[in-house]
Amino acid sequence: MTAPNARSIALDCLLLITEEGQFSHVVLAAARDKFAWMPEEERALAERLVHGSVEYLPQLDRLIAARSKTPFRKLKPVIRCILRLSLYQLLYLSRIPAHAVVNEAVKLTERRGLFGLKGFVNAMVRRFVRERDEIRAELDRSQDFALRYALPPWLAERFTAQFGREESEKIAARFLEPAPLTLRLNRTRFIAAGEPAGVTEGLTQSPYAPDSFIAEEGLTEPIRQQLAEGIFFVQDLSSSLAVQAARPKPGERVLDLCAAPGGKSLAAADCMRGEGSIVSADLSPQKVERMRENVARTGFSGCVRPLQSDAGVFHPDCEEAFDLVIADLPCSGLGVLSRKPDIKLRLCEEDIISLRDLQRRFLENAVRYVRPGGRLLYSTCTLTEEEDEANAAWIAAKFHDFTPADVAAALSLDGSEALLCPAGAVKILPSRLPADGFFISVFRKAE
Repeated sequence: MTAPNARSIALDCLLLITEEGQFSHVVLAAARDKFAWMPEEERALAERLVHGSVEYLPQLDRLIAARSKTPFRKLKPVIRCILRLSLYQLLYLSRIPAHAVVNEAVKLTERRGLFGLKGFVNAMVRRFVRERDEIRAELDRSQDFALRYALPPWLAERFTAQFGREESEKIAARFLEPAPLTLRLNRTRFIAAGEPAGVTEGLTQSPYAPDSFIAEEGLTEPIRQQLAEGIFFVQDLSSSLAVQAARPKPGERVLDLCAAPGGKSLAAADCMRGEGSIVSADLSPQKVERMRENVARTGFSGCVRPLQSDAGVFHPDCEEAFDLVIADLPCSGLGVLSRKPDIKLRLCEEDIISLRDLQRRFLENAVRYVRPGGRLLYSTCTLTEEEDEANAAWIAAKFHDFTPADVAAALSLDGSEALLCPAGAVKILPSRLPADGFFISVFRKAE
């Protein structure tokens, strides 16, 4: 039996993601564990091939379909994935020689026992090689927004209608760049440790959130150590800003309604310096267990209590019991495409209304948990108007004792840094800040 290499592992992963609907981060994590014995360079190439092929999949499929005599959907799934991997390497991994891409594509076909399709694969990949410069030029000059930026056509149209062509292109371009590794300083633990020198060395502090830092060099060994010690935890700037806008205070009672993996609960606990109580709830027992690990590592076990709970079920004992309710709810995730590119594969436009309705069902409960004078943070990591501005307007219209706060003023953001929405909410756009796409709104309940 031939030992697996980066391309054979990538092919297996890509089939699981595209044909079985598995999540790319789950598939890659499993492959990372299974092939831990392989050289780091080989494993890194496999991950790059998978992530890149998924990221550019809408574009790759259209380019392949335009050059195949066999209709794209009639190709065997394994052949589709071999062609995707091959074209991705030729267009975006220039350090890999063209002849190696051709040879490996044919070998992958043989390993799958598809000897009768070797000629087809060989001819297709050789055509990609011949036309590589032509394809790149086609992409560079194309007026087809979806093709240039590897988006499903419906999503390109939606972005353009909502943000205009120029802003949409900037957003889409950012989604094709590596997402920054952003860390939040656990200031409570940092102070308790005597504020050791050198902790933030090599990190770039955000001008928008004082405890948010970008690790320009990625996950270095010192950063791994600091994460293990709980001095830092991973949190994007947008999530830090959402908690900052909600202004949790020492001694308050907080409910994080859909908390996993618990970053906002940890950020709130840090703002509160560990004084007060936070119920960090999620439906999945596995995610709740992960939150317990994160809470223990960061030293907030005395403040944060992970709890398995269904946000769609009202709990009468929690009515008007919390100073702050964090409702960062399940959404379409269109603000985090650079981190989760397989959203482009599985999300349909019809799903957006279903998600909006689910959010409203959760919000019906969330507002009832806020005490008089308390606050509600409603946020999402998406960009659709239905899940963002429309839901914020729905809260204001339906629950008259809730008044929207001016989030832009609270965060000192202007229109060049974020999209200023009605009723004081803000939408963080990746085209304007080095952050995930995010929507933030805060409401205060009347006394």
